[in-house]
Amino acid sequence: MASITKIKTSSGARWVVDYYDFNRKRRQKTFKESKSAKEFKLSIEHKKSRIRAGLEASLEPNLKFDDMKEVYLVLIDGQKKPKTIQREETVFRTLRLFMPNKKIRNIPASTIKQYVHYRIDECKVSPSTVNAELRTLKSFFNILIAHNYVQVNPIMSVKLLPIEKTEPQIFTDDEIENILKEVDDPNYLDLIEMYLHTGARRAELLVANFTWENVDFKGRMIRLRGKFDKERLVPLDKKAFDILHKRRFIQKLEHPFNFDYDYMYKKIKKYITDAGIPDGTLHGLRRTFGSKLVQSGVDIYVVSKLLGHSSVKVTEQAYIHLLDSNLKDGIAVLDRVW
Repeated sequence: MASITKIKTSSGARWVVDYYDFNRKRRQKTFKESKSAKEFKLSIEHKKSRIRAGLEASLEPNLKFDDMKEVYLVLIDGQKKPKTIQREETVFRTLRLFMPNKKIRNIPASTIKQYVHYRIDECKVSPSTVNAELRTLKSFFNILIAHNYVQVNPIMSVKLLPIEKTEPQIFTDDEIENILKEVDDPNYLDLIEMYLHTGARRAELLVANFTWENVDFKGRMIRLRGKFDKERLVPLDKKAFDILHKRRFIQKLEHPFNFDYDYMYKKIKKYITDAGIPDGTLHGLRRTFGSKLVQSGVDIYVVSKLLGHSSVKVTEQAYIHLLDSNLKDGIAVLDRVW
């Protein structure tokens, strides 16, 4: 049971609540008013009664952020891909540069809001980057809630930053030609062409996700493993089929594309920059694949399946400007019909 003791201090009377916390550690909390002390004492006893009755779980130790991060990595072991964990650790390091090593339940929403301003005003990062960091931290605290380390997710009251909608990056035919001219390695030329002709995400064609077992030469199909290990089948056009056939049966390579992810990304990014497209990204190759299909009148549902989107709505949002154009072309047919 908790107890209350009245003490005298230089600034007046105080009431001290002496109690054992939910981890059986002795604690003391001081109040200026007797009423506040009694309310706190009752809340502690009520919570303990609920825990004993099995109506509520006791909280785990209130670890400091650095220690909590290590526990978190153990809790999610095997549940997330190494690349995802690597990105999350980058966010954790960035947050720690901003704030001291606080206890995890002592991180309020106000600290996160200040962190958002710090990232925008001082670090000069984009709103989309900050939103991605907030989503990472939200997931982090949700895991801690599920394992009784915290009760409240401080990210829940922090709004995502508004992001100006822009059309997705799509390379023109001339830009694609210029990119291919810059490529000085036939292996990278094959890889870039494969991205253009399959719409694969960056990691979906690399050795960790893509081996010869993923290629059906007879059926002229490949099996790609995308987000959340969701698999999809993508038919091969002549260009993509010829590339894989050459690498498998003529060059006799052990893997279709045995590249280091980070080195590959930087190298292709350089090819794009050298082609006179300073803001171009590797993801633009995938966008270009999707745009070619949409512009050619391929059903949006089929495009969505080929890209491995979670829903047709995602595809529609990505290519809405092209769909609007197709709709206008469709209505224009009425001029000829009538």
